[in-house]
Amino acid sequence: MENERINESQIKKTVTSMIHSILHQIWNQRRSNGWLFAELLIVFTLMWYCVDVLYGFTYAERQPKGYDLEHVYKIRISCNPTQIVPCTSEDSLQTFWFKPMEEVLRRIRRYPAVESAAMWLGTDTYTRGRVYQGYTTDSVHVVETTVRYVSPEYFDVMRIPLLQGNVVDWNSTASPLPAVVTCDLADSLFQASTGAVGREFLDYYSGGLRYRVSAVCALQKTDDYARYGPFVLTPFPGWFYEAQYLPFISLRIRPEADTDNFAACFYQDMTSQLQVAPFYLFDIQSYKDQKIERDAAEGITPYIRSARLIVIFFVFNVFIGLMGTFWFRTRHRRSEIALRMAMGSSRGRIRWQLLGEGLLLLALASIPALIICINMVMADVTFTEATDATWGRFVICVSIVWVLMALMVIAGIWYPASRAMEVQPAEALHDE
Repeated sequence: MENERINESQIKKTVTSMIHSILHQIWNQRRSNGWLFAELLIVFTLMWYCVDVLYGFTYAERQPKGYDLEHVYKIRISCNPTQIVPCTSEDSLQTFWFKPMEEVLRRIRRYPAVESAAMWLGTDTYTRGRVYQGYTTDSVHVVETTVRYVSPEYFDVMRIPLLQGNVVDWNSTASPLPAVVTCDLADSLFQASTGAVGREFLDYYSGGLRYRVSAVCALQKTDDYARYGPFVLTPFPGWFYEAQYLPFISLRIRPEADTDNFAACFYQDMTSQLQVAPFYLFDIQSYKDQKIERDAAEGITPYIRSARLIVIFFVFNVFIGLMGTFWFRTRHRRSEIALRMAMGSSRGRIRWQLLGEGLLLLALASIPALIICINMVMADVTFTEATDATWGRFVICVSIVWVLMALMVIAGIWYPASRAMEVQPAEALHDE
């Protein structure tokens, strides 16, 4: 036990002595090290910003949306204006509008590859279209909320995880109307995300229409890079039936049937089947394709691709630059290395001395670089559109940058140092 303590003490003294020697060496060569110090500082700051941007996009994309769009397609149904019958009464609405629409949905559900299908209206994923409504519990404090009107099958199609409660009596004629709210909306309305099931709230803009919370679901967002926001899902309202709106139809297909040409096959097979007057099949598209189109139209895909290419190009150039700088420094110090070898220093000790000098110089340059980066975070000049600039994010990005730059420094020192130490000390000193 006492021997172990002695060994630990000796190791600490050796490391301390080596660090002190390296610092002394850096100070003695401060003129040449000054430019390298400035290069490391600037590179560290710029690389941190690039990594921070990519981290923001990657983190936002990996956050769950609150529903599952894998193997889900969206169908758009249109109507032939020459076949529309004026619906002046509830009976005519049922006969000439809703019965045909129900028949369309029934035929879609009979398609062999379809697992489940549901109608919905309102805010869509991967589009600019948003439907908002204000809700309140006291007619004073209003919470602006994203709305989606859905049939009861919608929760199965989208596989929305319910944290509390369940979907029962999903009827548009019920009073108060049932509603499924996200946990952040429940917290905003009732100041508590738990115990919200069964509580009531009001539609602020429609004369006091009342809702009762049937279930609380997980947080939701409208696309991969959006922030979470309050959502409410309710049955189709009365005005939907009166105004004869055309809903969307989402269908979940079996995984084995989700091939690249499924949409084309479905359209070919069901075009004639879904011609139920006055409706017809207009379009079918997977949410994967809808995301690709939206990202391209909004410039998100080119932006992320450009950011990644810039980071890769930047890292490559920094790697070449740092490696070349340390390579030149190491080769320029051949006489120093030869002298150390002639004085009895081992090759391993010299190599670790040079590596320690490079890494310690990087650590010293990281201190002012961190101060600059922290000030950039405090000034809110970082990428915060999709994610918050938290300290956890800052630590992760700084760690990634430090590891990358440390690897560059090691690569820039290890190989030229090994080559320099292959030369015989007498030969190197004679050349000098």
